[in-house]
Amino acid sequence: MIFILFIALIIHADSTQLQNTTIATESSIKNPYSPRDHIVNPHDFLYILNPGYSVCNDSNSDLFVLVYVHSGPGNYQRRIVIRETWATRSLFPEMRLIFMMGKSLDANQMKAIQYENEIYRDIVQEDFLDSYKNLTYKGIMALKWISKFCPKTKYILKVDDDIVVNTFTLLNHLKYLHKHKVDAQKGTILCLLWTAMIVMRDSKSKWYLSKEDFPFDKFPPYCSGSAYILTGDMAAKMYNASLYIPFFWVDDYYITGAVASAANVTYAQLGSLYTIPEQLAHTRFMSAKSFYTIMFGHFPNSLNSMREIWRRILTLHQHKFPNRIRVNSFTWDETIHQNDKAIR
Repeated sequence: MIFILFIALIIHADSTQLQNTTIATESSIKNPYSPRDHIVNPHDFLYILNPGYSVCNDSNSDLFVLVYVHSGPGNYQRRIVIRETWATRSLFPEMRLIFMMGKSLDANQMKAIQYENEIYRDIVQEDFLDSYKNLTYKGIMALKWISKFCPKTKYILKVDDDIVVNTFTLLNHLKYLHKHKVDAQKGTILCLLWTAMIVMRDSKSKWYLSKEDFPFDKFPPYCSGSAYILTGDMAAKMYNASLYIPFFWVDDYYITGAVASAANVTYAQLGSLYTIPEQLAHTRFMSAKSFYTIMFGHFPNSLNSMREIWRRILTLHQHKFPNRIRVNSFTWDETIHQNDKAIR
């Protein structure tokens, strides 16, 4: 009996030592995307399209919310839907809209984007190739542009072009925070916060990362990139921080994790206001019971659903803003464009 107990104690000691060694080994690994003491990631791409100061400087007072949308060059129909629905300027005069994208290798597509921008003057385009693994460049580009051309905005909303926003809920929430929560006016990112997200090691996945790419098995905290809100001061702080952090193609973690942390951001959880699965988002937006509990919904597969949801939002707010909503009630082309695939 004493011998068995002695063996058990040895096994327990060895196990504890192994566990402590593992923890010590993991804690001794340096995050490869921590800030350096010199510039390692200069964002020196050139503008192809840039509306400049005209987006934000035509307001008589400081802008309340600037919305920037990650959009792919071919996603024209999605941009039209956003302009005509939840980001309609005549309905929300305290808000401005800008689309961020890289270049396309399709010459006809580039001409179409130039023509589109001549009409709307709301596209910023740089000369990096717009692709999935260049999304980090798009995020840095937005921070750089905002810090120069729209530095006085109080809040910044980033969304992908397949997101529907209940803008009424968004503005009510931010105005409440701005009035009653002093600590939410500076140095803050409001988002669906992921903690201890597992790093994908399956080589067949488009999110695959090797140990050389990212040595840890879990990510430090970062935000869902589908939609998040920054206080206005964070654009310049985060852009400056990005210059000193090595490039990493996983944009959600790079921008809202590595860069935001280096800029000393405070995270505020908005998880209950998100619905990512498309069918569930549709159900919640259409339900009278849950309608006011959702701010962001993800609709990657149907432009018609985005329009339908916006009609629902307008209908439920018609009693508050009857004149403005009457002006902004549109008759849309209901055609679903099968080739309109969002890059994000």
